[in-house]
Amino acid sequence: MPVVLQVLQSLTVLVGAPLYVGAISRAESIVASKRGPSVFQPYRDLAKLLRKGASVSDQASWVYAGAPFVVFACYLTVSVIVPIITSQPLPLAFLADLIGGAFVLGLAAFTMALAALDTASPQGGLGASRATWMGSLVEPALILVFFTVGVLSASDNPYLMNHAVRSSPYALVLPTHVLGTLAFFMLVLVENGRIPIENPSGSIEISMIEEGRVTEYSGRHYALMRWASWMKLFLLSSIFMNVFVIPWGLGNAHSLAGGLLAIPVLAGKLALCGLAIVVIDSSFAKLRFFRIAEFLGAAFLIALVGVITSYVVSV
Repeated sequence: MPVVLQVLQSLTVLVGAPLYVGAISRAESIVASKRGPSVFQPYRDLAKLLRKGASVSDQASWVYAGAPFVVFACYLTVSVIVPIITSQPLPLAFLADLIGGAFVLGLAAFTMALAALDTASPQGGLGASRATWMGSLVEPALILVFFTVGVLSASDNPYLMNHAVRSSPYALVLPTHVLGTLAFFMLVLVENGRIPIENPSGSIEISMIEEGRVTEYSGRHYALMRWASWMKLFLLSSIFMNVFVIPWGLGNAHSLAGGLLAIPVLAGKLALCGLAIVVIDSSFAKLRFFRIAEFLGAAFLIALVGVITSYVVSV
């Protein structure tokens, strides 16, 4: 049964990620008084792109061709080590903890940057340079965020973190946890190119960061890149809700019924997270590029204060 739930969890990420992004896009259109695309539009886009051939630059090497598969595999790997539908570790959860998961995400970002540079495209190089600079500021803040939750569990294992927050009646209102939650949500916006860092629906190439790294891809390669980016949003949102905000509602590792029931519960949690993203996307403007460092610095300082607070307030 744990093996079946392991497969079910990965399938939930694979199948649910496009729907999650489609629902956010549709909600943003409704807020803007537009009809907007269907929530199933990402599935149609994937089907269309997977039927098309890929146009490859004559300057590209095997790095460009292999990067989409490596990036896709990285995010799929993260899906097996974090609590998505169960609160107990599944067979492959031993592969890494949250710090290890952050390194896997870093590997995906590094591979995308290499692929963007491999095509000798100015646009790809610009996007890779900007994303790499942002990543150098995101990683220290992310590690501090994990420390704020690890104070309760004395571990950086996501399942132990979930159990510690779920079993402590006051954990959610501790200053350390509140500050860590706020900092992590800010990093979720950064990692997925959302407002106020980047406009995901923008079409001005000079201001693209996330999309700038994959601008040279087309066809099947582009489909894998887009699908992988949707999986990243789904995974980070799930970690945010299941570990930081609402750690309840997950099944156990020995009940298929519990795992199946956890899927609609997860959908409800993601609806709340998606609503917060929609509100921010609809209420704020994109920051100027040179002010992004201030936003990332704020996330780092909030996480740092959260860690320091753990030594002042007894948990």
